[in-house]
Amino acid sequence: MGSRRNASRSGGGDSPPRGFWPPPEGAGLAAAGLGFIFLAHLAYGALRIEASLIAVGAAAILLLACLAASGVRRDLLRVRGLALPAILFGLVLLTGLLSLTSFGPAGVHPVWAYVGQAPGAATIDRSATTLELIKLLGLACIFLVGAATGASDGRARTAVNLMIALSAVFGLWAFFNFATGAHGYLGGNRLTATLGSANTAGTFFAVMIIVTLGPLLRELRNVRAGQALQVATGYWAALIILVGCLLATASRGAALGTVAGVLALVVILLFAGRVSWSRVSLIMLTAIIGAMASVYFAGELLLERFTNFERDADTRGEMFAMHWRAFLAAPLGGYGLGTFDTIHRILLDASNFNAMWTVRATHNVYLQWLEEAGLLGALPMFGAIASVIIISLWRGLRRTRMTYVLFALLAANLAVLVHGFTDFALQTPSVALMWSYMLGLQFSMSQGSQR
Repeated sequence: MGSRRNASRSGGGDSPPRGFWPPPEGAGLAAAGLGFIFLAHLAYGALRIEASLIAVGAAAILLLACLAASGVRRDLLRVRGLALPAILFGLVLLTGLLSLTSFGPAGVHPVWAYVGQAPGAATIDRSATTLELIKLLGLACIFLVGAATGASDGRARTAVNLMIALSAVFGLWAFFNFATGAHGYLGGNRLTATLGSANTAGTFFAVMIIVTLGPLLRELRNVRAGQALQVATGYWAALIILVGCLLATASRGAALGTVAGVLALVVILLFAGRVSWSRVSLIMLTAIIGAMASVYFAGELLLERFTNFERDADTRGEMFAMHWRAFLAAPLGGYGLGTFDTIHRILLDASNFNAMWTVRATHNVYLQWLEEAGLLGALPMFGAIASVIIISLWRGLRRTRMTYVLFALLAANLAVLVHGFTDFALQTPSVALMWSYMLGLQFSMSQGSQR
């Protein structure tokens, strides 16, 4: 009775979208949150310090607007289970703040005595660490904006549909520039969009492919195989655009992340009883045929890069070894958030300079966090993210509505986490903002609509 009442109030979790006029529930909030995230994508991932600070400021202003709106504020305050991730995230911030002083776990770093400055700090670069702490606060703000959006099923549905639509438009625009060389496109033979790296763009498109599959599979629930292409044309069009863009990035890690995310989505749907074994077989067969056809017609560069995997793995392995040794030299407190570039310059020598001098990230987000924040900062961060995902999955398995969309958001996390082992997409501010928004969205969606 209660779940039916909640469902009716929110417009029905798995019902088809009503269209965009009149504007669906939460259109303004979804447009505000996703609008500035996609503007950050267009601003070259907000990689410049000025752009990243503007993005952080926009996230904080948007959160204040959510708190000022009484209905949204009530929904946000009713979101349960935030205590654990909040405490863990607070420990990350506390560790970062202590590193700006001489009270870090390992005391003052010797570099300060070497340059003759006192008082010293645990971090080797106070300004870089301060900037990273500000960025983390921005991620917390956009996470809460996502949570406020997802606290109503209607708003969550609107946000996901708008995210898919914006991603498709962004993909079309990026592919046009890539194919024609318009606007001075400098991405070479791989699509980078405006995200600075083909691999970062690959992560973006991998995530959005999995997110798009959620509502698409929902629409195909009771449709015969022969009629599948005749329904949900908008989702099909978005999926084709996103797959084409992913192939154009030729990102191996993103391709593997996509496969992992799709498999995770199917497993979750099967475990939750949303699909039968026969339907899973049909879905998997269709996905395999579609993937093979896509790679055959447009994935030549991707296949070529997989054949060169061993050579690239040697380079990455050498870099990982360098920074793993650096982490072992300061395992508890690290060298300070945001200090990778300084650390890397210190590690360069005559034997590795030519191959490594242009590197700006470890290409492994976990190792970079361990190196910069140490165990005391990295483990709480990993725990905060894990707690959000695990709580969302646990609660989502007990939901009866909005499950296809929710499970797609959960599975999309795997694309980010898998690619994080071999690349640095999460070091791009706009991608980190987008993922934080999605984490907040799925966290509140998992407990069901509040009104």
